[in-house]
Amino acid sequence: MQGFAINNISKNNLKQKGDKIILNLFDKGISAKYKIFGKFIYLETKDQILSKKLKLEYYNASLSTDKKDEIFNTIANLIETTKEPPNFAIKVDRRGEHKYTSTDLAREVAGAVFDKWPNIKVNLGKPSLEVNIQIINNRSIIYLRNQ
Repeated sequence: MQGFAINNISKNNLKQKGDKIILNLFDKGISAKYKIFGKFIYLETKDQILSKKLKLEYYNASLSTDKKDEIFNTIANLIETTKEPPNFAIKVDRRGEHKYTSTDLAREVAGAVFDKWPNIKVNLGKPSLEVNIQIINNRSIIYLRNQ
């Protein structure tokens, strides 16, 4: 299964938007399902989705928990098929109580990127690859954004 995060959608109508996306993909022969996660629609499908078919901005994504080791493994899996960028940044947004700060988590899970690309540089200003982690209580959505 492939996962995709779709954001920049008004939070007021996420369910309607998700239903519309699913029906639109179904009309194009793609079966998919979705979950609402905070301000995101998380879309899962076995089929390849092309930008032309979806007509929305979407990112490769995966759902996980709030545990550091699971977030680390999720990032490692997500970047597996990504071409090596010159630099990257990890951005964390948390809601709820956690035993770590956003900065601590970003520092610790950055190892997943360094394990794959030992010579990659960190660029917090304008990274070529953004690894975004959105945590709400004990769940997280992790998505990659290429600049």
